[in-house]
Amino acid sequence: MRSVLAMLFSFAWVAVAAAAPVGDSRQMLDDASPRVNGEDFSRRLLSPIAADDIARFLESEGRTLAPEPFIPGRESIDVFVPAQMPAAGFGLIVFVPAGDDFFLPRDWRASLERRGIVFVSLRGAGNDADVIGRRIPMVLHATDHAIDSLRIDPARVYVSGFSGGARLAQRVALAWPDLFSGSLQFAGSVVVGMNRLPPPPRELMSRFQENTRVVLVSGNLDLPNRRNDAETREGLRALCVAGERGFGPARLDHWVPDGRAFARALEMLETPVAVDPTARADCRQRLAAGIAKELDAAQADADQARWREAVDRLVALDDRYGGLAAPRSVEMAHAIMARRDGAAH
Repeated sequence: MRSVLAMLFSFAWVAVAAAAPVGDSRQMLDDASPRVNGEDFSRRLLSPIAADDIARFLESEGRTLAPEPFIPGRESIDVFVPAQMPAAGFGLIVFVPAGDDFFLPRDWRASLERRGIVFVSLRGAGNDADVIGRRIPMVLHATDHAIDSLRIDPARVYVSGFSGGARLAQRVALAWPDLFSGSLQFAGSVVVGMNRLPPPPRELMSRFQENTRVVLVSGNLDLPNRRNDAETREGLRALCVAGERGFGPARLDHWVPDGRAFARALEMLETPVAVDPTARADCRQRLAAGIAKELDAAQADADQARWREAVDRLVALDDRYGGLAAPRSVEMAHAIMARRDGAAH
């Protein structure tokens, strides 16, 4: 009879053999993405009032906001390239692992081949890495490397990830809707307007609302993330985002799905959502009216010299609605602080 140890060893070997390192090559990153720019970075990733505060502080100190220095040839990515390129160019998925690397499941390859999608996985950008200084820059470096190296269809550029990497992918898709057409998230999501994830500037948020597809996939046994996904989708609908979708693969806990569920997720990611223009306009009108009402309430507090209430209300608005409350929110912040400081003197 085989020993328990031998059986465990055999099982571990089968598990490793069932997943090969991502794709055909490991490639070095030789050039930094031009998108990794301090001023644009903060504008896209931070709430307007927070970005304004940081910009004024840095200006007063004579400093600039910069990510971790990029050293050519130091960073690597794993790249899978399908055998056949579609007429319009390859699709592209940039994947953010929760750990330092990711093994592409063999049963995902058929869908990637069939759809002509390049799969790029980051290395050394897991949950322990700094979000602003490293993880987000690595996504942008890797994306532009693939775009520069291969013929990529700009309408099929997606960001994806697992667990903490999925939450980062959502953050990146929200901040760069002019680059990514969708976010494919496995076992991880964040309610927009909470957890330091404010809507980006208005022109970017409008593009996200109309064009970005967000697909949330958490196993039906992964109950915490199933609840998170439900709250995230509800929050996206409240923000008039048309492209939110998701499902829960059966018998799956906190991990990525099998090939069949992966194929279903890709189908959702690549299928545009039919939107009723009237319903979209009504949603945006209700959203704008609600934001205006809350800004009016903050202004009323300021007019009555209730400075703490005014500031607290404005900060909450900035966190929840971000660029959708600007520029009025930023202008009010300047005015409230000036009036409060004047009253103090």
